[in-house]
Amino acid sequence: MRFNKPTLVLFCGPPGSGKTTLAKDLEVRGHGLRICTDDWQESLSIDHSDGGFHERLQTRLYRHALQLLEHGQDVILEDGLWMKAERDEKLADARRSGARAVLHLFDLTFEQLWTRINNRNSQGIEGAVRIDRSHLERIWSVFEKPDPSELALFDSYEIHTAVAGSRDTERTAT
Repeated sequence: MRFNKPTLVLFCGPPGSGKTTLAKDLEVRGHGLRICTDDWQESLSIDHSDGGFHERLQTRLYRHALQLLEHGQDVILEDGLWMKAERDEKLADARRSGARAVLHLFDLTFEQLWTRINNRNSQGIEGAVRIDRSHLERIWSVFEKPDPSELALFDSYEIHTAVAGSRDTERTAT
């Protein structure tokens, strides 16, 4: 389905929740140009522990995403958006750019995430950032899950659970 205005596809979920898998799938299906800070950092051979570089790169790539939206290009922004303030900023910027905003919320328990990350760590998947349990615990402690009133602000959203192939669509495009 094509709309008259571009779409900013956003993700909300900690590492291991399925963001990259879905983002790649959406890009292949023509839902936008995927922008992923981790991929860029990997391709530039910059260690993922360099948080300062990551933040600078993420800021620059986000500015580029906004330029693409302003030129009518759909964008899939593959960031975790763990904090409500981050999601508020992205939603406001989408509106200022005249874009629709779609949110994919990944709703998994801590143990489900840790199982996925631990499996990913042991497989040594190329490009996957290695995360230890204490790092995931820090992320989990700051993660702010959107409530129904926040979700209602988006043009549409989907909630993804840990059940294989399950996608609970809570609200469709308006």
